[in-house]
Amino acid sequence: MVAGDGRGQALTLEAVVASVLILAAIGFALQMTAVTPLSASTSSQHVENQLQSTSEGVLDSVADTGALREAVLYWNKTTGEFHGDASPFYRSGPPPNAFGDALSAAFGTRNVAYNVFVHYQTGDGIATQQMVRQGQPSDHAVSASHTLVLTTSDRLVGPDERGPRLGAVTDDEFYVARRSSGPYYNLVRIEVVAWCI
Repeated sequence: MVAGDGRGQALTLEAVVASVLILAAIGFALQMTAVTPLSASTSSQHVENQLQSTSEGVLDSVADTGALREAVLYWNKTTGEFHGDASPFYRSGPPPNAFGDALSAAFGTRNVAYNVFVHYQTGDGIATQQMVRQGQPSDHAVSASHTLVLTTSDRLVGPDERGPRLGAVTDDEFYVARRSSGPYYNLVRIEVVAWCI
């Protein structure tokens, strides 16, 4: 009878020691986890949702006014880059047009960085031309996009005047390749990737 009581006490002691070890390991692991401003939380999800809505709003508003189409067509066929300080994309700021003004108004004073891409169809699949590069997106970056149909009657746009119609532009004069012999030129998707800095 005494031997049975000793065995029960030993098993109870083992369970208590195992529980203490597990709790100590959990406590140690929690102390090793750093919480930073970029750690996932309810507040960071709220910020991401706001950035998503703002990005979509900018794209929708400039698409409605035609400024998004003009930004895509704001191309210097001689130098093979966007007009302005692009080489081949804008690094120091937004594009010098109405789309750039809308991006500045939405993100300029909010410590938000963004990249802008133009995706278009080629014979081999999808190609991308970067329009704006402001850095490497964080893990909490959001993306919004808007699709446009370019036609052969659309014109390249310059700072002071309209350029030739896309139907008269050769393949080496514009970054978006022509995909049809009819009035349809190509389908482009403009993507804004935004994140807090």
